[in-house]
Amino acid sequence: MKWVAAVVAIGLLVWGIARQWDDIVADFARLDVATVGIGLGATLVALVANMLSWRAMMAATGARVRPAAASSIFFVGQLGKYIPGGVWSIAAQAELGRAHGLARAGSAVASLASMLVSMVTAALVGIVALLSAAPDGLVQYWWLGVVVVIGLVALTPPVLSRLIALAFRVLRRPSESTTLTWGGTVMSMVWSVVMWVAYGVQATFVLHAFGADSPSVFAVSTGAYAVAWLVGFLVVIAPAGLGPREGVLVLLLASVAPPAGGAALALAVVSRVFMTIGDVVLAGLGSALAVRHRRVAARTQGAVADTAASPQRHW
Repeated sequence: MKWVAAVVAIGLLVWGIARQWDDIVADFARLDVATVGIGLGATLVALVANMLSWRAMMAATGARVRPAAASSIFFVGQLGKYIPGGVWSIAAQAELGRAHGLARAGSAVASLASMLVSMVTAALVGIVALLSAAPDGLVQYWWLGVVVVIGLVALTPPVLSRLIALAFRVLRRPSESTTLTWGGTVMSMVWSVVMWVAYGVQATFVLHAFGADSPSVFAVSTGAYAVAWLVGFLVVIAPAGLGPREGVLVLLLASVAPPAGGAALALAVVSRVFMTIGDVVLAGLGSALAVRHRRVAARTQGAVADTAASPQRHW
């Protein structure tokens, strides 16, 4: 079954690229090598930060996962986001975690919790970044500060545990008793914010390459990217948010990248390619680490079996 899911995910990923192929070729032709390098580098940093956020949440549930194992589970499982529905990556990560001795239920809780962290931090980063870039934004929209406070309260372990239980009921899955530590939860939040900042760096360099030169381009692009991801995630029928995410990016970037210049639409296309390349590269790394883990485990089991089978000496 997991191989079927993998084939479906890869097929939808390829379909998404093919659908935008002409735009991809045209937009990348306008980028220099430095912009492509920085954009890909920032994307990889963001994806690794996302994995570290998940790993920190695993620690918050009491499961300590080594970096290599976390990379194998998380990056391969992330291919599930290309399947419409929004929860396939959670199921994949829970299944992949079993090879590393993790309980399926515990992995599912941590994956769902880190996903909730990403959603709430996306909203918070989006609000703060977009308001800080707007003239008199904090004065006119001070009430959004209340939303920020509510978001931070939602990420406290007692409240987050209840949100996880609610999510399991909505998904019609058996409810899991969840106790989260403060240290792991806070670190998951920190790494999630690092992820959004890295995506903001990527967006800023791409927008500059297409002529956007507003002094607030970093703040606006960071906030817009976070909000666009959130909208794309919530529209569960779109694989990896394809379509809605690009539309929100164009809308929110209008103040720093006017539609006439095509910068916002180009960013939507280019950032999608960067993320797809990053997902494929890191999934390949995760697969290699998984193969290595299986070989080491097989050798260890073989050595234990040989030791048990060898005759014992009697002196």
